[in-house]
Order: sequence, then structure tokens, then C-alpha cells
Amino acid sequence: MSSNQVDVKLLLAKCVGQKVKIPDLFALCPWDVEVSPWSEKLEREVELWRSRWIDDPTSLKRNRIVDPCLFARGVAPKAAFDELVIMSKWVAWTMALINNILSTAYDFGEFDDRPQEVTAHREQTIELFRQSLFNKSPSCVNPATTAPGYLTAQSVHEWAAVVGEKSISASLKNWTFEVFVNSCTAISRLQHEFDEGTILNLETYWNIRMDSSAFLPTLAVVLFTDQVAFPDWFFDHKLVRKAAELANTIIWITNDIASARYELQCKHVDNFIPLLVHHKGITPQEAVDEAGRATHQAYLDFEALEPQLTRLGESRGVAYEMQRFIASCRFACTGIFHWT
Repeated sequence: MSSNQVDVKLLLAKCVGQKVKIPDLFALCPWDVEVSPWSEKLEREVELWRSRWIDDPTSLKRNRIVDPCLFARGVAPKAAFDELVIMSKWVAWTMALINNILSTAYDFGEFDDRPQEVTAHREQTIELFRQSLFNKSPSCVNPATTAPGYLTAQSVHEWAAVVGEKSISASLKNWTFEVFVNSCTAISRLQHEFDEGTILNLETYWNIRMDSSAFLPTLAVVLFTDQVAFPDWFFDHKLVRKAAELANTIIWITNDIASARYELQCKHVDNFIPLLVHHKGITPQEAVDEAGRATHQAYLDFEALEPQLTRLGESRGVAYEMQRFIASCRFACTGIFHWT
């Protein structure tokens, strides 16, 4: 047994089976929740997407259980129906990728000892997403040509081509592609570190998790549903990026708190809670409490940043656009809390 395996085994022994009290997420981040009404038509649209792109019965069942439509109705409660369909399909696709391609495939053998296929899947997904966003005629792109052999990669095109055709903000489209690429790359990196049995240091894990959470591309799709024409400079501005990062921090830490028990049972230590236990020599309950404080601090920092964002919007003549951005950051957080 390697030293890495010994370290992981010892860490699992410290964490698995320990009872902890999970904090109230809405107390950590007390923003108002708003969820649009349940829609049979929306559910039907997502089920049709599943029927085209998920051919494994177990994966299909899992995708239904995670309820992408509830997620979408919470993070984008103001969205019109057509945009809400795109939001829901994005969520369904993300869950299919993370829960099926990464977790199931890697844990149970589909991509075992085939790192070239992992790389190919990621690269084909990114390339198809790029074509879907930026091709002059996105709907004419053939997903099977760009991503042969990978249904999950091909299914990007169905919703991404609509984003490419209907987006009214070039800056949002560019930022969407940037954070999507970062997310796909980080998810693969995190899985690679798990496969290697690496216990990451806290700084490295934090940096990877800021991308692997997939929150930023989710926020980008939420902003697409608003159909707001953000100016060219918007997503390059340090205050806008800081706000998005703070909302991201709120979500990935609370996600790690909520999922720690399940991930530890699957022998995953690539989670903030066991890493705090390992590196700080604290108990699982103390780790959960520290993670909760970090979440609440991110909320306080976002609240402190909001007046600066408002002044920036007013000074640049984009007060409405800035308010929509701020509202979307909040809805993205509370919608995910409600879904969780």
C-alpha cells in the first residue's frame, strides 16, 4: 500500500461514521428565495431531451431524481419559458456529465485506465460548445461530427446552439465560453487527483473547486435567460468578477458540506470537509463549522461589495444591467439552496 493510500485510509477513518450538525444554509446566506411555478410543459421538454441523449437506464433514473427543472425554476425564477427550457437542459446536461460520466464511469470502469478517452471527451465537448456558441449558423453544426462516440458531449449542442443564436450580449457569450472551459478542465483535474490518491492542500483544492463547482457557467446561463445586453467591458471588470467569485464560494462550500457524507462513503476525500480535518487536525464537526463561517463571510463580502457594483453601474450607464447581474447572483445561490 502506497503512502498516499495509507493517508487516505487514515483520513477516511477520522471522518466516516461521524455525526455532524449541518448548518441552515439560509441562515448562512439569508437572501430571499423565489421559485417559478411547476410546469408540466417544462418537465416534458426536459424528458424529451433525456430520451434523445441518455441511453442508460440507471443514468436516466438518476437524472430524473436530481430534478433539473426545480433547480432551473429556482436559479432563474424570472425567466420566460423558452429560456427556462435552456436553463433546465443545461442543468440536466451538467448532472449527466458530473454524476454519470465522471462519477459512474470513473468509479465503475467505463474510463478506467483510458486517460486518452477522458481527454478526448473533454476536448470534444469544449470544441462542440465553441462551435455552438460562435458558429455563424450554430443550428447547422453536426454534433456527431465534432464529438463522435460520446452522447453526453454531443448533447451540448441542443441547448448551446440556442444560446449561440439568441444571446444578445457578445461579452456574456465570451465569458460563458471561458468559464465553461475552466469548469470542464477543473472537473477532469479533480477526478485525476482522486484517481492518483492525492490529498490536495487546501489552497490547491480551493483554486480547483472554484472552477469544478460549475457555478460560474450556471450563472452565465442564468444571465442568458435574462436577455440583457451587457456591455463589452462588463465581465472583464474586477468588481464583477469578484462578485461572481463570492457567489461561487458560497455555493461550492455549501455543496461540499451537504455532499461530504456521501462522498466519504464513496471513499472520496476531495472535499473541503475532510481536507480541513486532515490539514488542520480538527474534528469533522469543527470542519463543518469552519466551512459554514467561510460561507457566511463570502455572503457578508458580497453584501459589502454591492454598493460598489451599484455605483459602477450608475457611473457607466448600465444601472439596470448591473442590478440584473446582482439579482442573478443572489437567485443562483438561493435557487441552489432550495433545490439542495
